[in-house]
Amino acid sequence: MNTKVISISTLKQLWIEIFLNKTDKVSDVSDDSVLNATAYGVAKIAQKALKDNAISIAKWFPDTATGTKLDEAAGMLGVSPRKGALGSSTYVKIIADSGTIYLQSTHTFVNNNGIRFELEGDITIGNQGFGYAKVRSIDSGSKTNIDPISIINVTPKPNGHIKVTNEYRATGGIDNEDDEIFRIRIKNNLNILSQTTLEYFTQIFQNIDNRVLRVINLGTNEEGKRELTIVTQNGVNLLDSELEDLLDAAKDYFPITDKNRFGELIGIKLSNPTWFEVGQQDLSFLDGGDFGIDFRMSITENSDIATVRKDIQVNLSKYLDFRFWESNVKVSWTELLEIVQNTKGVKYVPNTTFYPNQDEIVPINQLPRVKSFKIRDLNGNIVYDSQGVLSPVFYPSN
Repeated sequence: MNTKVISISTLKQLWIEIFLNKTDKVSDVSDDSVLNATAYGVAKIAQKALKDNAISIAKWFPDTATGTKLDEAAGMLGVSPRKGALGSSTYVKIIADSGTIYLQSTHTFVNNNGIRFELEGDITIGNQGFGYAKVRSIDSGSKTNIDPISIINVTPKPNGHIKVTNEYRATGGIDNEDDEIFRIRIKNNLNILSQTTLEYFTQIFQNIDNRVLRVINLGTNEEGKRELTIVTQNGVNLLDSELEDLLDAAKDYFPITDKNRFGELIGIKLSNPTWFEVGQQDLSFLDGGDFGIDFRMSITENSDIATVRKDIQVNLSKYLDFRFWESNVKVSWTELLEIVQNTKGVKYVPNTTFYPNQDEIVPINQLPRVKSFKIRDLNGNIVYDSQGVLSPVFYPSN
């Protein structure tokens, strides 16, 4: 249905044409005439009526609704309200003495612009002298998508701590749901045809928790329960208590075969996704290498290494976007190489020293993430910042 409001000049011209077709007493209507003023008045009233009609229709047809009217349309169609902002997530590499403990409830990691991150679980540094930990931002919004090599502090600093940074950029931070994304969600609202599909359960969980992106069916686990993986929009793992609350809030939508006589779910288990670390081959033969993405390159004149590093990771994130990853798809090392080579500011990337140097199959129902990411100059030295200074974070302590 067309809800476009017609302009005042078009409506006035339409009135004048109808008027002239019904009388031969008037041959023209001049701009300053009484009839022109009458035409304008009628057109203005007609335009207001069309506008009010469009507003009412927009509540039922979200294609043309915007702003608060789109919120009203969602309410009338039973769609959960507009989603709020979400924070980002990434991995940090921590260099510390063996046995140093970092607690989720105690230690906060901070980037150079003051964006704070918390651990998703406790971590104890092993004999290698370093470890990778998954962190999520405490703040929300797109501002939490911070650059690589910018998380450099931890508070309070535990005894034995040496260095920390994020080799890969933080991703997943989004601002409040905009009209376009909200409109798509309204149009894909629950319908009777989807009630036996994963999409049905996905929409149920999304209405309960705005962080939910999609649901993956893992089948029956060793306990004989149907296991569903909850993938969040920003790659954050949900706490066990959050998974339990999510399942409890959704129990009324599950079939009776999954419930006991008290209405409690007995045949369903929710879990976090298993993340596949891109670049799993052993790189211990490299100076400061362990695993992950590791390569040498040179950049063009007047290019800034920090900007090039960020652009490379943005392009890689598009290729490895877990939000749209299909099950059992391979990560092609040649595509990774081409992405780096084609990034603005990159002059030369030797393929003989690009790792991983083999394709990797992401197992069924796992999702790719980058933990370790190292850029080296053509001599093999790890490049840390725009001045080419090396950082001890890239080398395990003895």
